[in-house]
Amino acid sequence: MKLLIIRPSALGDTLMLMPSIAQLRGSTKIVLVGRSPGVDIVSPYVNRVIDYEGSGWHRLFLEHPGVDPALLLPQADCAVAFLSDPDGIVKKNFKTALPKISLHFFPPFPPGEANLHAAFYLAQCLKLAGMPLDPDKCLAEADQGALLKGGGQAIQKERIVFHPGSGGKGKNHPPEFWLELIGELTSHFPSPSFSKSIILLGPAEEQLLPFFTKEVGGEGAEIFFAPELEQLQSILNQAPLYVGHDSGITHLAAMLGTPTIALFRMSTVHQWRPLGPAVKVIQSEETSPGLIVKTLEEINSLVSWS
Repeated sequence: MKLLIIRPSALGDTLMLMPSIAQLRGSTKIVLVGRSPGVDIVSPYVNRVIDYEGSGWHRLFLEHPGVDPALLLPQADCAVAFLSDPDGIVKKNFKTALPKISLHFFPPFPPGEANLHAAFYLAQCLKLAGMPLDPDKCLAEADQGALLKGGGQAIQKERIVFHPGSGGKGKNHPPEFWLELIGELTSHFPSPSFSKSIILLGPAEEQLLPFFTKEVGGEGAEIFFAPELEQLQSILNQAPLYVGHDSGITHLAAMLGTPTIALFRMSTVHQWRPLGPAVKVIQSEETSPGLIVKTLEEINSLVSWS
């Protein structure tokens, strides 16, 4: 069986496919069409990845593609597309290009009122398309062990990683909260080797770079701005603890098996909680001293510092 999955989405949304991919590996040849960096991380676990942004895929959304749609599509027995296609144009172009394929379209995300985790929803959709999947088992196995393997050389072991941002401002606690949390956390370790931390900042957090450079750069923390993917995975894989918001990097840390504290403000926990063997989610819309205390308590219950 050769399966074509089309899911052009952000990092965290792409990683929600990993529980299904892990269960299908060995029995199904998988071609994944998506966006970087998600497809780059998933690449070792599928047979082929295709960059949705650089392969002419946008033509499938045109009433008149201008080229034979078959030129864009790899051959497969079954195609599952997680796309918004209200006018049916993409489906029409697919059927024209691959008339014999078993074609299934689903919304990119579960309905807001549905009490479904995003990864469970994707597995459920793939099962409806005929794939040999058990969605409950997919989710359970994702919580029991790391779905991803780290790569690259270690930056430095035993350094806590903080990611004080995400792709949505409404999901973030203010930088002052993170400054206090970093100070509290790094001053209460039994080992001096934990006294320096790493702060990850991506393009979405570029405006925070001057703040953290001024407040902690060179002293309490080392700042990595937009690290290369291999370096990012290495940093997360070697960390004894990761703390972040609801973000793609948080989902990546959790799936690597890194002990992960996820701070959720506006996100729905039952739908987007990170999946991994060592994850704690703290939901609080308010930023308060009590949240610092709660975070420290959850960290102590998650990580053994001895």
